[in-house]
Amino acid sequence: MKLKNIAASLLLVSTTALAQVSDPVLMRVNGKEVTRSEFEYAFNKNNTNLSGEGQTVEEYLPMYIDFKLKVVEAEALGLDTLPSFREEYERDRNLMAEKYLVDTCYINDEAYKIYANDSATIGRDGFVEVAHIVFLVKQKAPSAEVEQAKAKIDAAYAMLNDGKTFEEVAAYFEIPAQALRSFEIVRGQVYPEFEQAAYSITDGTYSAPFESPAGFHIVKRISSRPFGSFQEYKPAIINMLEQQNIREAARMKRGRDLAKEFGGGLSPMEALAREDSLLESKYPEFGNLMREYYEGLLFFEVSTREVWDNAAADEAGLIKYFKKNKKNYKFDAPRFRGAVIQANSPENLVLIKEILAGQDFENYKSAIEANLPKDSVRTVRVEVGIFAQGDNAFVDKAAFGQGEGGKLRRGFVVSDVVGKVISAPESYKDVKGMVTNDYQKYLEEKWVKSLRKKYKVKVDKTVLKTVNNHE
Repeated sequence: MKLKNIAASLLLVSTTALAQVSDPVLMRVNGKEVTRSEFEYAFNKNNTNLSGEGQTVEEYLPMYIDFKLKVVEAEALGLDTLPSFREEYERDRNLMAEKYLVDTCYINDEAYKIYANDSATIGRDGFVEVAHIVFLVKQKAPSAEVEQAKAKIDAAYAMLNDGKTFEEVAAYFEIPAQALRSFEIVRGQVYPEFEQAAYSITDGTYSAPFESPAGFHIVKRISSRPFGSFQEYKPAIINMLEQQNIREAARMKRGRDLAKEFGGGLSPMEALAREDSLLESKYPEFGNLMREYYEGLLFFEVSTREVWDNAAADEAGLIKYFKKNKKNYKFDAPRFRGAVIQANSPENLVLIKEILAGQDFENYKSAIEANLPKDSVRTVRVEVGIFAQGDNAFVDKAAFGQGEGGKLRRGFVVSDVVGKVISAPESYKDVKGMVTNDYQKYLEEKWVKSLRKKYKVKVDKTVLKTVNNHE
């Protein structure tokens, strides 16, 4: 073996050994290594609460293992190869990778150039809010028309000097209120004569009459403000630049810099592609974020399939679970279990009660839907549910003997209730939310136990002791 190759091999071995020492393997889940830094990232990010007191490493470890087992199971089921998964992951990764593949300094520099240019022209005097009285005169108008407009502006100025307000003068000359609305100007935006008048007076005062190419004016200066800081205008400038495709220019700038960094021989697009492939290893924070996102998507997908959707759809399982654990579900007070009916006639009220007679509570809705025409909403209203005292005024009076009853809807003349008062849940549907939630927990515990049997987990206790406790 050549000396150069031997040296390279030794360097590789020493580098690998150093990496293993600096970031040792904490555990293996189904043979897949989990480093200490990976565990620390999850522990430090997720293990906090509002009081600032979280779990210990030993307390957090089982939860983390369960999470990893679910990710392994998702991969074993091939969920990471589904087109829907790959599309969502790649789309979001591209968005998150954007800041590494675009020269944001270039965008900021271009934004500042625009700000500096505007500041040079506007910043000296800032913005001025003005209103004006104007008598318009067309170019090359007859001298009589010009003299008439000048006479009007002189009269308006005299009225202002006599104490009339701008609004009163405008009303006297029948100037529309819309024409008197204030607007903001900067230097270079209006006729020089108008600009000179606006910037030569102070806030709250008005100018002497003057002539511009548009006619004769009196300007009232309402307020002024200085040109703001770069940070104030930056979002608007960046937004304008992005509409002008500044990001593509910044991407190409980043690509050219990367091509030089990689030693030449690559086009900007090729250099960007290489950098993109190295992001996870080159930037630990990005690698952690993308691993967290990847595993989070898989965790959600496999949990939905194996537990959440199953629990909600497993009618037989919910019934069985409720019966087995019925003692765990209680009401703090009796409930009315039934239907509240409003109708536009006694006959229609009787009709609904006949439809519900002999039906189980669970079948109330389907029985009504099957026996009433679609336009029945105009003749009857039926509300089916579990009602605590105070939930419904009709129920309070009819079932609990409290209150004066509810207010009938417009067009309805009679009401009644069908059902019964129960002191404890009789069906899982009486406490469906609680039972479904508990059943999900039961299925998840059962699932996790099966995963722990299915996949081998090995934790290095020595490394575990060094979590958040090393150089």
